[in-house]
Amino acid sequence: MNQKLLFIVLLLVFFGCQDPKNESLDEPFSNFLDYGTYSVGFKSLFLSDLSRENVPYADWSGKLYPENEVSEGRNLPIHIWYPALEKSKLLHYSHFINLMTKQTEEEVKSESDSLAKRIFIYQANELKGEESISEQQLDTLLNLKTFSSLNAKAVPEQFPLVIFPNGASPAYQNIFCEYLASHGFVVATVALKGEFSHVMETSVKGLETAVSDLQFALGQLIELPNIEKNQIGLIGNAMASSVCASLASRNKKIKALFSLEGGLLSQFEQGILNKTNFYEPQRITLPILAIYAPHPSIAPEYIYPLDYSERYFAHFPEMSEFHFLNFGLFETYVPNILGETKGDVQKGFVVGSQLVLSFLNAKLKGQSKTLDQIYSNGIPKEYEKTIDTLFKMESLTAPPNMATLKNLFISDGIPAIEHIYHSHVSQGNPTPFSMSFYTDFKNWLAWKKDPEYTNRLRLYKMAVESYPNSALNQYRLAFYQNKNNFYGASQQSYQKAKQLLDKDSTLAKSQRVDLKKAIVEALE
Repeated sequence: MNQKLLFIVLLLVFFGCQDPKNESLDEPFSNFLDYGTYSVGFKSLFLSDLSRENVPYADWSGKLYPENEVSEGRNLPIHIWYPALEKSKLLHYSHFINLMTKQTEEEVKSESDSLAKRIFIYQANELKGEESISEQQLDTLLNLKTFSSLNAKAVPEQFPLVIFPNGASPAYQNIFCEYLASHGFVVATVALKGEFSHVMETSVKGLETAVSDLQFALGQLIELPNIEKNQIGLIGNAMASSVCASLASRNKKIKALFSLEGGLLSQFEQGILNKTNFYEPQRITLPILAIYAPHPSIAPEYIYPLDYSERYFAHFPEMSEFHFLNFGLFETYVPNILGETKGDVQKGFVVGSQLVLSFLNAKLKGQSKTLDQIYSNGIPKEYEKTIDTLFKMESLTAPPNMATLKNLFISDGIPAIEHIYHSHVSQGNPTPFSMSFYTDFKNWLAWKKDPEYTNRLRLYKMAVESYPNSALNQYRLAFYQNKNNFYGASQQSYQKAKQLLDKDSTLAKSQRVDLKKAIVEALE
């Protein structure tokens, strides 16, 4: 063997022995994140909800980008990260940006990637409030390698499912998703859309439309062979957190909810949620982790009423909403990408990721040791510079559901319902039944189950005790007192209802008008 050939062989042996995990250029984010034992595969499913019509793509300003093709249904592409058997060629970040605007497989093959790049720059500028990112800086991000391999062979096991919806899916949260997948989760993203365009409306109608999108995605994902079908978690950022909470209130297959600087912790979105058909604090019975940052509208107090939920809170004083997404680590490559930072947002991103992993391990895998340690001994030393508030609120035992309560009434009568009510009140829960429960149960009793009105009278004594400031409850109590010949008590209750009318914020304008008329007629 000549010297030149020998030298080449030695080079091949030397570089072949190197651990690829030390090649920071191949895995830039491993400099920050402690990836798990699994390699990560990535794939996209270009699906359509055929029961609904499609809507055009739009940017945040409302500008529409009509599609060239006619779709038979509402296009809802789903992007998935999953534990893979082996690592192959790693995807560049450009792959995820290019998927932002692609709604069908045909568009991936035929459409230019220039729109996706323009949209990304436009959104970064909007978040910063001024010109934020140059073409050269964008190229820096596009060329970064991620931890994901396209269509890698999946590990032939079942893993908990975590869904992380975002309007810019999958370009804003792919780092976080692949991190969780490396630790043994299947993580999926979907862009929740509005009624008429790609952008979700900030309204009751917008929330309900987005819930339908999320439910469709869940229905598709749960059919995958590597999904553990009874261990499902949701992650919501911004208004998506309220969408996730709304779905969790009506779907008990969901076992954990994580609000990532989400609007769920705001009075505004609580107001929207409480106007929907399904959301009620009493329906939220799953554990919640709420990570939040300084914001004038966000406060943990807004989910204190979720008494049946075990709630974990963590406040990051130097972070902002979008630094919890990819932008937290992008700060390393494009400084001040969203403006001047208050602190070490890269470390904040890492600590937030670790906290979420601990939460999901505890609630979806039953591995609670790490989470218990974090929340039992004060703020861990390694978190002190990123977190200044860390606390947990225990859950109360939830009362039986409506079907169980109806069955109890059939077998044991109204005293069984009263017993459950007083049992929960004695444990420190003054409102074991929701307002809507009393209306629904009243309507059910009205059909041949309460001819003398005595059961409904006893029902509304509980309702008024729990919600004494409800004009509607006082009115109904008065009505049933009158039916049972308690005329003096009835007149007093009607008077209370009249006094509460203008103070009861739960009443719609039309309800207030109708109720006022009924009270006046009753008093006359």
